[in-house]
Amino acid sequence: MTTEEIKNYLRIDHTLDDNLIDNLYQSAREYIKNAIDVTADIKIFDKYKLFDRAALLLTAHWYENRLASVQTSTIGGYSNDIPYGVVPLIQQLRGQYYYDKEREANDNQPAK
Repeated sequence: MTTEEIKNYLRIDHTLDDNLIDNLYQSAREYIKNAIDVTADIKIFDKYKLFDRAALLLTAHWYENRLASVQTSTIGGYSNDIPYGVVPLIQQLRGQYYYDKEREANDNQPAK
């Protein structure tokens, strides 16, 4: 996903935060990959549309909530938790990733 696509989603029409947005997106991808399998090559996840969606949601959250927070913090009545939608997407991705990994392992076994 390009910085322009992310900015479009965030409704940003200036270039002042381009480096920040790109850094947040790359960090979100790494965060999600590590939540699924820390040993995996991140390029494996490029085939999953849910991966980009989760990374986009997390990028938006981090862009809009730039202060450090803990999972249960609430500031001024607003929760700074990781967005609810990211966790179910990670769970879906984890299931699909391990299903694909097992299927690939079975396909590569010699025939009996």
